[in-house]
Amino acid sequence: MSYNNPLHPPVYASRHSTFNSLSASSSSSSSASNSRCRRVPYTPSAKFRSTSRSQASIAFDSKGHPGSGMPMREIHARGEIALAQMMDKGAETITVFSQCGLRRINLVIRWPGYEHLECAFPIDVVLSSGNITRAQLAAAVTHAFARFIEKAQNEASASPEWRFGAKELQFSHLSLLSLVHLSEDAWRAEVAVNL
Repeated sequence: MSYNNPLHPPVYASRHSTFNSLSASSSSSSSASNSRCRRVPYTPSAKFRSTSRSQASIAFDSKGHPGSGMPMREIHARGEIALAQMMDKGAETITVFSQCGLRRINLVIRWPGYEHLECAFPIDVVLSSGNITRAQLAAAVTHAFARFIEKAQNEASASPEWRFGAKELQFSHLSLLSLVHLSEDAWRAEVAVNL
């Protein structure tokens, strides 16, 4: 089983032994742990149908792990500097918003089973210091999800598979993959669940 340490670059298979002292007692492999990672399905709302040219998505990956996203618990626990060091292009400023004339975007959260709680969280993307960085944007998105989950835990869900609660899905199970443009100033997060 492998563990992705967000503070250090990965050690590739060619650089370490494949020996595992637990291999005889464990029937699972490292790919089995990845099979428990699922992308959260998204059903667009009629309110946010695209009427404008779509912008490229903004990825949030750990350094050395392209396409893997970042656990929200890691994003939430780190300060801005540490997060920028852990994240691929974390200190890079995101200019797509200002190029479109946006100073603020709306992060739309529409979770399966909680469609009745669909909400948009405003995020300032042009700050007094200039354009928001990738790490700052990830922190703002993660903060919005923490607020949404607080509210959702007290509500009924139409989808038991995606229900939040003490014995169901929790904030610590979520990974932020990317931010995807919906329309005008509306964006949504692409999220994976790791169980």
